Amino acid sequence: MDKKSKQNLSSQRGDRQSSILSFFSPKPGVKKEASNFLQDTSTPVPKNKSSRLDDILMSEDKDIERELLNSELSFGEQKLESINRDSSTRLRDLEMLSADGNATTCETTPCKSKNLKSDKFGVETTGRRIRRICDSDEELNSDSEVLSRRIKRRFNDDGLEDNNNERSDLPASQMDGDISNFGYDIKDDEVLEAEMAAKIEEKIPSDFTDLGKSLPKSRRKETEMKFQEGGDSVINADEELGKELLGTAAAQSSLLFRDYVEAMLQIGRNFSLPSWVQLRNIRDSKGTRPLDPCYDPSTIWVPSSNSREAKEERMHFTPAMEQYWELKKEHFDKLLFFKMGKFYELFYIDAYICQKHCDLRWTSSDSKPHVGFPETALHAYANKLVELGYRVVVVEQMETPKELEERNRSASRGVKKDKAIKRSVNEVFTNGTLVRPDMLSDMASILMTLYFSKKDSEDLTYEIGVVCVDITTGKAELINIEEKGDQFLQVRTIVCQVQPKEIAYLPGNIPLSILRYLSSIVPSIQLTNFRDFVDSVLAINDILETFEKLNVPVPDVVNRLCNESKSLCCALSGTFRYLTTILLCDRLIMTGTFTEYDPSVSKHLIVNVGAIKDLELLQSQHGDEKNSLFGFLKHTITPGGTRLLKRWITYPLVNTERINERLDSVKWLMDNSEKLYEFRDELRAIERSASSASRGSRKKYSQHLDFERLINRITSGVLQNKRGAVYFSNVVQRRFDEFVNSMNLFDSVLQCIIRVFGDENLRKDMPKLLAALTGIKDESSEGFLENIFATTERLRSLVTLDSNGKDWIPVPGNCKEYDDLLESINETKLCFDEELKRISKQMNTTAISFVNNKYRYEVECPESIPKSRFPDSAEITSSKKGYVRFHTEEIKQLVYDLEYKEEQLQKSLFPYLHLMCKEFHSELSSFMGISDSISQLDVLSSLALVSLDTSDGPFCKPVFLSKEETNGLPMLELKESRHPVVAKLKTNYIPNDILLNGGSSPAPCSLVTGPNMGGKSTILRQTCISVIMAQIGCYVPASECRLTAVDKIFTRIGAYDLIIEGKSTFLVELEETADILNHSSEDSLVIIDELGRGTSTFDGTAISIATLEYISRVIKCRCLFSTHLHLLCDEFSNDTKVLPFHMDLKLNNETRSITFLYKFISGICPKSYGMNVAQLAGIPQEVVDNSVALAKDVESSTLLLRSISETKKLLMDVLSQDNFSKIQEFFKNNNKSILNCLESLS
Repeated sequence: MDKKSKQNLSSQRGDRQSSILSFFSPKPGVKKEASNFLQDTSTPVPKNKSSRLDDILMSEDKDIERELLNSELSFGEQKLESINRDSSTRLRDLEMLSADGNATTCETTPCKSKNLKSDKFGVETTGRRIRRICDSDEELNSDSEVLSRRIKRRFNDDGLEDNNNERSDLPASQMDGDISNFGYDIKDDEVLEAEMAAKIEEKIPSDFTDLGKSLPKSRRKETEMKFQEGGDSVINADEELGKELLGTAAAQSSLLFRDYVEAMLQIGRNFSLPSWVQLRNIRDSKGTRPLDPCYDPSTIWVPSSNSREAKEERMHFTPAMEQYWELKKEHFDKLLFFKMGKFYELFYIDAYICQKHCDLRWTSSDSKPHVGFPETALHAYANKLVELGYRVVVVEQMETPKELEERNRSASRGVKKDKAIKRSVNEVFTNGTLVRPDMLSDMASILMTLYFSKKDSEDLTYEIGVVCVDITTGKAELINIEEKGDQFLQVRTIVCQVQPKEIAYLPGNIPLSILRYLSSIVPSIQLTNFRDFVDSVLAINDILETFEKLNVPVPDVVNRLCNESKSLCCALSGTFRYLTTILLCDRLIMTGTFTEYDPSVSKHLIVNVGAIKDLELLQSQHGDEKNSLFGFLKHTITPGGTRLLKRWITYPLVNTERINERLDSVKWLMDNSEKLYEFRDELRAIERSASSASRGSRKKYSQHLDFERLINRITSGVLQNKRGAVYFSNVVQRRFDEFVNSMNLFDSVLQCIIRVFGDENLRKDMPKLLAALTGIKDESSEGFLENIFATTERLRSLVTLDSNGKDWIPVPGNCKEYDDLLESINETKLCFDEELKRISKQMNTTAISFVNNKYRYEVECPESIPKSRFPDSAEITSSKKGYVRFHTEEIKQLVYDLEYKEEQLQKSLFPYLHLMCKEFHSELSSFMGISDSISQLDVLSSLALVSLDTSDGPFCKPVFLSKEETNGLPMLELKESRHPVVAKLKTNYIPNDILLNGGSSPAPCSLVTGPNMGGKSTILRQTCISVIMAQIGCYVPASECRLTAVDKIFTRIGAYDLIIEGKSTFLVELEETADILNHSSEDSLVIIDELGRGTSTFDGTAISIATLEYISRVIKCRCLFSTHLHLLCDEFSNDTKVLPFHMDLKLNNETRSITFLYKFISGICPKSYGMNVAQLAGIPQEVVDNSVALAKDVESSTLLLRSISETKKLLMDVLSQDNFSKIQEFFKNNNKSILNCLESLS
């Protein structure tokens, strides 16, 4: 330390203190002086400072430093360091000067004490520990830019208090103070993230109609000036170009491109933007303009760093921003979260979008659009934006500043040294590929890839490859289908069954009709326009190379299907390529299981797309899950059980043996209800225990029992054997926690199964399926569960708690690198003790000690000790009443060495964690067996719980009959049947009997009539729901249920058009009817509700008659056909294959009011009672009366037409007789009919 620095210690005024930053970035053998601005005086800051700052920043004068000097004089000729600044501003001053004189951005750890006190030497202390963490301001191109930043920080016109962090731009508005400091108090990051996620949700507004109000004042002033200067012509030109761009294919396919155009029109004139981003200059990476059909909205052309454009736009091309543009040019259609220190920064268009949707503050000190938020809020903000349909790219720092310094130092002579630390894409978040537990719901997060190939252009026959991937569980399903025409009903059905979060497709490959359909169900599905598909020849090599690269054998099912289907091969290759772009392909290959789903093989009851929607299987017509069949049956505890239940509902069984196995298991659980409740209670207890054991977790209780995803996360650790990104939270320690807690969790679950179901006497009458799910695999047991206790104990023994009993570390002797570093750290800590003894001897006192309050290893001594006894290199760091704390040069160097070794120690844990995950992966099948068992037990217990609830009526075990038992006829018999959801919502629900080919109704089809609101549609729906419940293995809401297994369920309910697809109501009706007639079989169940409403009465009648005739006479399947067209009743009055039923009612002739009785009885309803229902609905009486009169006229005309038709038929029959005696006999036999016809005609 030089003479001047020593005087700082003894000076009573102490105008300046040596920079504490130098403690943590010394250069070996060199001692340098650094200034800082910790001084705090009482001089107020003038209120007009912001306008002066704007003048300085907007100045074209190259000598920024002179402007800074003038600005100081304008404030009353006071020195810059005498300005009264809050702790935030003083910290920024401190950040600007490092030990070697360069500007540096720093991390600060807030002190616990809020009060800043003057020490005995009159030095104000900030109470902050400073540590270099991110980029140096050497990234700026000149000293002028450094000084410019210094001015911006010093004259921050926001005036916000920032006592705990180095930033003033908060992640949310703090006008109401709700979360004004949530970005500063850095707690355990997951706990904090949980708090922030909830607060962010509350703070996010639903609409931002006035973006201008959210801009910094200086930006708004600039905008007003531009308007005054006559920039209207430029603005109008941009608006015209913007309108043109919004009509392009790029705008239709890319959400972010549309937002880009909007942003340029709204903020393009308010902020400084580089020329290549301007609407008139925008191009993709190949130089193609947006108006060109070949334009790729996923890329953007960016000039090279040495080009003229880059030099002209110097402020947009600093070393750090050069990294930004290098990444952004390949991810223009995604939001880029760019890590700088402890914060993620967003610039330009991304900043506009994030500010708009997440209400972030604009960074007022930056002339370019710029917002940011702390590291701990990453997943909360990313999740919000992904839900809105955006894709998010996370760019992380891949080294620390110390590592950058070491890399530059070791670089060969002549090699250009980097000014910015390494950064790269570390994560990509899209709707169908989320893997973070705190961003996932319990339901499956599925990515679907589609690829279409034309087999025959004449009859429009397509071969379609479909790949469905759930990254979180590693399950990949391969589907190959063939379809004719442009309806693609199988594709629609698969989409409806799977409910993917994201669909990737090749533009130009997917037919327009299916693209329109998929677009109509957005935003529930994110459509990804992915261009990197290849043809089938290249695709095969692509797939083989993907597996070979990781030394994983190609699964047999993948080999076979890719050889059979070119479309599926292209779809799978496209899936791998897409997952590679989001860094998840290796994870799928290493942890994935590939299976085939073939809709043409009758393993499952096929429920078509219309039935899933019409029957409200997964969600109600209002879009909620609660009042759907899934919501009614969902009493599952584990997320895996919830996902499995949903799959059972959309893929019911057709194999009666497997159905009965499930039914027997449900019956056993109902008969042993005490075991049922015990199992569920213990499962919840394990859930709560796992939650409390998981340090700093923000996961829902149920997510701790998500065994499928838990296994996948652990096995994915095989892919990482070294530290990747630099985080400021202890990521590796959380992984150790999760590993150990997972072993405990598997032990607890297996013990639970053994404890509840392990009694030998209990297992004697246990059904086969339940015995397999709960039995430990050995010679005497039918179970398939492995005894994993020895395995979990071995895996747990790989780590042990440290000496503090807090963190998990490798067992001594298992990891030499870790042991050596730990020994070196302990030696360094001994050096601190030696240094303390030396200082104690020099100061001639034993009343000193180390404290770790605000900085590490501060020497605390009584204030009464004379300053002459202090070490020459002592620098005051903090103080408290009666004590002063300081560091010496030796202590600073020791702290630097200690922290470097601690970083290396944490780094050494990644290879060890990799080895632990490999050990786990070697026992994967054992853990997967427990996961599958728990999911199935969870679903079976949920079905048993539903079946036990008879508060709304009885539940019965369905009886499945073979065709031999029913004379080869499909049959269905339900007694006292109820709609389970409606019965739960309504009291006094009226049950009904439904018979198709059974009992007293030996006909496969029922023609259902009755008034509107009488309950026809409910009867139709509850019939199908009863069949689905029976075939998933659940009891049925009825007193008795007998049936032969159903292979397909088809529905045609309601009248609606599809404007997006260009289809009228009538066309939609006919397409759905055609699907029924073309694909149903004798074992199918069909319900049709009022066919022909989309056209004229006569056309509708004709189509209805022809359809019912074809179903009853050709297909001969079970069918419920409801109608208001009474001509149908006459047409089928003598048809033995179609029996009439109707919904009963009671009519008051005086008041013309009707009472619905909701009883399903035999016979034809004489009228539809539309006028009575109109009166009930509140139609004006005058309108009702007029309608009654008109209805009588229409009815008379209808009767006349019917009589003419019958007369014509009789005359034709008469003419067909060949002699008079037969004619005479005919008139005698049909006398009554002839008289009725003559009477009607008269």
